[in-house]
Amino acid sequence: MGIDIFNKYNFKIYIIIILSSLFVILLGANVYKNAKHHIATLSNTNKIATSENIVQIFQIWLDERINSLVKASKLIQNADILDDEERIKKFTQAFLGDLGEFDLVQLLKEDGEIYINGEKFPKSPKEINSRLSLIWYLETKNSNKPTVNFMPEHTILEQETLNLCVPNYKNGKFAAVLCGVVKVKSIFDNISNFKLPPNSYSFIVTHSGEILTKMKDEKFKTQIEDKFQELFLKDEDISSIVVDSNFISIAEIPSLNWFIGAGTDNAKETKELLGATTKNALTLLFAFIALAFIANSLHNFMYAKIKKRQDEYEAILAHKAKMSEAGELISGINHQFIQPVNSLNLAISTLLMLKREGNLDEQMLQNILEKGQKSILLLSNTIDIFRNFYKTSENIREFSVKQSIKNLLTLMHTELTRANVHVVLSEFEDKKVNQIENIIQQILLILIHNAKDALVDKFKDDIKSRRVQIDVKFDENRCYIEVIEFGSGVSEAMSHKIFDEPKTTKKQGSGIGLYFAKKLANRKINGDIKLVNRALPTVFELNFDVDLKGDK
Repeated sequence: MGIDIFNKYNFKIYIIIILSSLFVILLGANVYKNAKHHIATLSNTNKIATSENIVQIFQIWLDERINSLVKASKLIQNADILDDEERIKKFTQAFLGDLGEFDLVQLLKEDGEIYINGEKFPKSPKEINSRLSLIWYLETKNSNKPTVNFMPEHTILEQETLNLCVPNYKNGKFAAVLCGVVKVKSIFDNISNFKLPPNSYSFIVTHSGEILTKMKDEKFKTQIEDKFQELFLKDEDISSIVVDSNFISIAEIPSLNWFIGAGTDNAKETKELLGATTKNALTLLFAFIALAFIANSLHNFMYAKIKKRQDEYEAILAHKAKMSEAGELISGINHQFIQPVNSLNLAISTLLMLKREGNLDEQMLQNILEKGQKSILLLSNTIDIFRNFYKTSENIREFSVKQSIKNLLTLMHTELTRANVHVVLSEFEDKKVNQIENIIQQILLILIHNAKDALVDKFKDDIKSRRVQIDVKFDENRCYIEVIEFGSGVSEAMSHKIFDEPKTTKKQGSGIGLYFAKKLANRKINGDIKLVNRALPTVFELNFDVDLKGDK
């Protein structure tokens, strides 16, 4: 019965699984949407921190190089080498090569002489005036402190540079400017401990909106410059800008009045992050599915073992029930045999006596043999009915429903007579069915037994009320047999579980009758047993297919 209950609820379980899966999918979509928003927010916050961090790193980088130049200037001053051309060459070459902090080192003296990477360039009156009017020279001399200047195109390097310059003194008076020159496009390449997250970019932009550092996408670079110039015209404070799907955080470099930007394509970054997350989620999902599959396999394995044990247990119970039925029927048949056997014994004794006395004539012999023949026929019919009832084969064959019920009542005659229970088979239009006759008889036997016990239990002294009625009707495809009695009835609570487990409701009894009767009906004859009415009268109905071959 456990299998039937399991199958009964399978459909509901699948519906629950499908609805739960849909709920999980919708929940996942919502989580995906929220995760996308949170990733973008966190990414933007990270970019703000990144841009501020880049400014700090860049400032440290500038300070390190300016400090190197200040130290070099003091060495030149203390060694008093400004007037020694060879020493200046060696010193600047060594300074350039040892540290590797600059792309070029230049020294411009107050008299107009200039040394670039240790090489002295000739001077003329025109060149002297031109050199001494250079912005980086004048600003450093006039401010008398280190300066940082942007050069749109360096004469030697022929590209944009940053000139980091410090004043140089001789005998306490200004005498020259020492500069370290760095290519603007390679600034970020030269900054140590500077790393951007994957798919991120950074750039330096001037106060005029020009991006100085290199960028892979020139079109995108132009879009950023246009955005900056638009904001500068509005004279707005700039902390961030948005270009397409790119959020770019902006931080100012105080010493240069420039800005550093750090950004990422949010759409691309979010896609990659969610892609990685989705990949991990799918891995977990497949792992869960595999786990569920293993768990289901183990469940099926255990279920099969339990079912096997249950089937073995039920087979023992069924055998026990059948042996109990057989015992009762054999006891009844034994009594049914007594009369015909006694008749045969009397006939034989009479024949022997008449033979000895010489009074046996032909007519007398004929009469006695005919009576003996009737007794033998009765014995033979009873044995055939009993043998058919307990056939182990379950062959489908054509038989009369009315005759089958009568044969069963013949088997039960003595048992019912002892209990003073009268069974009435109502008249009906008989039909032949293609079914398993012995299975139907076994089920009816259980129902009639239960009816008999209920009547005996209720009518202990009223023998006339011990009456069972059997009604039979047909429709186009099915046969319906009702067993009706006015016994003790079935309680409301028991009516819901009377077929569900092999548990008796009587003081004496195996408790397996209705349980197995329903199983036999469901599994063997494509039928069912129902409690049509609980009491007054109590009505149990057996129904089954008229033509089982059609289903087979």
